[in-house]
Amino acid sequence: MAVEREWTRRLAWEGCLNARDLGGYPTEDGRETRWGAIVRSDSLATLSEAGRAALVDYGVRSIIDLRLPSEVEEHPNPFAVAGAHGMAYRNISFVDPAAGPLGDFTSMADNYARMLGRFRPAVGAVMTAIARAPEGGVLVHCMGGKDRTGLISALLLELVGVPRDTIGADYALTGECLRPLDEEWLETGPGDRAEREAMIAKYEPTAEVMLDVLDRLEAQHGGVEAYLSAAGVAAEDLARLKDRLVDPAS
Repeated sequence: MAVEREWTRRLAWEGCLNARDLGGYPTEDGRETRWGAIVRSDSLATLSEAGRAALVDYGVRSIIDLRLPSEVEEHPNPFAVAGAHGMAYRNISFVDPAAGPLGDFTSMADNYARMLGRFRPAVGAVMTAIARAPEGGVLVHCMGGKDRTGLISALLLELVGVPRDTIGADYALTGECLRPLDEEWLETGPGDRAEREAMIAKYEPTAEVMLDVLDRLEAQHGGVEAYLSAAGVAAEDLARLKDRLVDPAS
């Protein structure tokens, strides 16, 4: 007798704090994002053997690593080398190290808007890779699963019509997931505690940050689909992304 899988938002993969499924979100046209289709996470370098097995058992078959080459070299992805896991792995750095620093920013939304502008070709390459990935779940990750992964996840959810309040809440959930790391750093990190508290507050992933980013994207580019088209994502790949994340027949 077949046993129906019980889906859950947060994934308990030993060694990852911020692994989450983008399924189960309602869309504005009455449908729902597919469970198991796209997973977002922090770095996989710290996964235990049990955590790696859980990832494979979950149905992930493709991994898109958004980290810089230097980050990949320092913290290798355990699925980067071909093996029995059968995983398709690609490293597509969201950030172009040759583009130079983004400079000072007044808010996280300002920083994200600059990232989407400066690194638009990379965003297009990531989205195309997701669209053309082999059958099975696709996992997208960076180091903490907050900034680069947070932007890609928000763009995907916006593309298929998930309400913005829900997109903001999904982004903000990272704060809860990574709280153990923040609390440890707050207690043991360098410098003055008040400075560390201010740093945590400055970079806190609140829903308002992502809502601001999406508002700017709409004002500047006419929406996420127009932005992705300008980033080089072909019309057929935009359609594949939508079909991948939401069942067109539902």
